Amino acid sequence: MHSTGYCQALEKAAEIEVPPRARFIRTIILELERIHSHLLWLGIAGHIIGFDTILMQAWRIREPVMWLAEEITGNRKLYGMNIVGGVRRDIPAELHPKILEVMDHVEKETRAVLNAVVDDSTIRMRLEGVGKVPNEEAIAHSILGPSARGSGVAIDIRADHPYAAYAETGVNVIVETGEDIWARTVVRIKETLESIRIVRDALAMMPRGPIQAVIDKPIPPGRVACSSVEAPRGETHHFVITSEEPRPYRWKARAPTFQNLQVVPLAILNETIADVPITLGSFDPCFSCTERVEAVDVRNGQLKVYSKRELEELSRALTRRLRGR
Repeated sequence: MHSTGYCQALEKAAEIEVPPRARFIRTIILELERIHSHLLWLGIAGHIIGFDTILMQAWRIREPVMWLAEEITGNRKLYGMNIVGGVRRDIPAELHPKILEVMDHVEKETRAVLNAVVDDSTIRMRLEGVGKVPNEEAIAHSILGPSARGSGVAIDIRADHPYAAYAETGVNVIVETGEDIWARTVVRIKETLESIRIVRDALAMMPRGPIQAVIDKPIPPGRVACSSVEAPRGETHHFVITSEEPRPYRWKARAPTFQNLQVVPLAILNETIADVPITLGSFDPCFSCTERVEAVDVRNGQLKVYSKRELEELSRALTRRLRGR
C-alpha cells in the first residue's frame, strides 16, 4: 500500500505516465493485500473473544493467498513490486488460472465463514450493540476505512478518487449501518468478497504492453504532489517534494490508525472492561502497544493497570458466560 502511494506521488510530481498494464498489476496486488489483511484481522478478532476456531479457519483460508503473493512477487509480504513508473514484475498469462483457482477457493471458504458467524448467537451477543460509533460521531472524528463504513459513512478512496485501475474495474463501496463491532466485522468480510471480484475483473481486463514507463531524464526539483491509497485500514496519504538529488526533498506519509484511534474513548464509553480489547481491535490498529490498559475508578480515583493476559482472560470469560446462558 505505502509503496503504491509513494510511487504515485512521485509519478504525479514528475508527470510520469504509468503503462496501463502496470496499473492493473498494481490493482491486483493491492486487492490481494486487502484479502489477506482482512482475513488476518478476522482471525485475531476471533482470538480476542475466545473463538479460536475462527482464528484457525480464517488463517487457513488466508494461507493460499500468501502462497500466491509469494509466487507472483517472490515474497509473502513486503512485495517490492512497485517502482517509480510501473512495476518490477509482470503477471504472465500462464499464472492467471492459478490466481483464479485461489480466488475461487477463498471466495467459497469466506462465504462459509460469513454464513457461520451470521448464525452464531454468541458471536452476535459479543459484537452487536458493542463499541458503537454513531454516524455523526464517525464523521465528526473523521474516522476512515472499514471503521467509517461500519458506521454508515460511504467513503472509499478507490471509488471517490480512483487510482491504479479502479476506474476501469469499479468498486462497490461496502457500507453497514449498525455502527457497532458487528457492522465493522461484516464490512470487512464483504470487502474480502468484493476484492476477489476486482482481482477477477482486473485479470480479465488487463491489457498487453509494457509494465514500466521509460524515464530518460531527471525528475525536476521543487515539484509537489500528494497521493492517496485505500489501505485495508483506511486512507493512506503520501506527500512529496522533489529535489535536485535522486531522493525527495520532503516525504510525509499518514496512515489511518492515528485518525481511527481518536474515536476509541467514545466507543468504549459505558462498556465493560471485558469489551475493551475487541472494541479496540475492531478498528484494526496498526501498532503493538495496546497490550495494557489503565482503568480509573471514578468513585474513588483508584487506578488499575490491566496486563494483556488479564484483558484477554476478561474478554474470554465474558464469552464463556454468554455461552452458558
